Amino acid sequence: MSGLNSNPASLGFIGLGVMGSAQCLNLLRKSGIPVTVFDLDPDNLARLVDAGASLAPSVGDVASVSDVVFLSLPGGREVSSVLHGDGGVADRARPGTLVVDLSTTPVEVSREAHRLLGARGLGFLDAPVARTRKAAVAGTLAIMVGGSAADFTRARPLLHMMGTDVTHCGPGGAGALMKLLNNTVVFETVVALAEAVTVARRSGLVTDEMLFDVLGSGSAASFALENHGRSALLPDTHPTGIFPAAYMRKDIGYTLDAAAELGVELPAATLAHDLLNRLCEQGYGENYHTAVVRLIDGPEK
Repeated sequence: MSGLNSNPASLGFIGLGVMGSAQCLNLLRKSGIPVTVFDLDPDNLARLVDAGASLAPSVGDVASVSDVVFLSLPGGREVSSVLHGDGGVADRARPGTLVVDLSTTPVEVSREAHRLLGARGLGFLDAPVARTRKAAVAGTLAIMVGGSAADFTRARPLLHMMGTDVTHCGPGGAGALMKLLNNTVVFETVVALAEAVTVARRSGLVTDEMLFDVLGSGSAASFALENHGRSALLPDTHPTGIFPAAYMRKDIGYTLDAAAELGVELPAATLAHDLLNRLCEQGYGENYHTAVVRLIDGPEK
């Protein structure tokens, strides 16, 4: 593919929400390359513009001036619209442009993007991110990438400005699949931790701190325990503005769809999805997904 080398002269970033804004700031500060940005929410733009980004009036305008375009969007519907809609990225990007999608999407949305953008002479990587908002700010995300080895090589230096663990997982769709499996395992672990902390509290035999210290020093130790358990389940606070239950429900729904296409039943993931449905119905859709403990720790019988 022509038109893009390992030293892009311009970058674009579309989607400046909780994760995207932090990732874009790291690109601005570390790359030394001009960055053009767009977001539907004007409140998300000010900080990036103050840091030196240029504001574009539309997603197509970002694509038309960028050698590499990053997306960080809520889900598959938004990604498809930005990529394939009239006047969107596919319509306006120059041949040779590389599009890197940092969003969490269905596998088929990513595979379709590889096909359709490739037919237009554009590169595409599905490169969803894992870990927390704190990791996004620090530039220590884990990034799972699907796409060609050549496109991965082009994007890798930029991805390392946002993440410390950047893995080429395989062909188009591989990154998307790995992120969905990651999130499913994380939430299933959060459910197990919510069950454990509820039983421990009801028993009156051990403190919450003892529970997490013992689990954390044994075979139940995990990233989810240290980051979701200690930060949210232990203090029993489940704020808005960080990976809400509604987003986790979406992601596990994507996992169930991918499994269904392969003829695989996922009983634990199905239960997790049902719990998230109930959590959202009870008004916790915007709260951190650890609020699932509210369902488990119901009124005492």
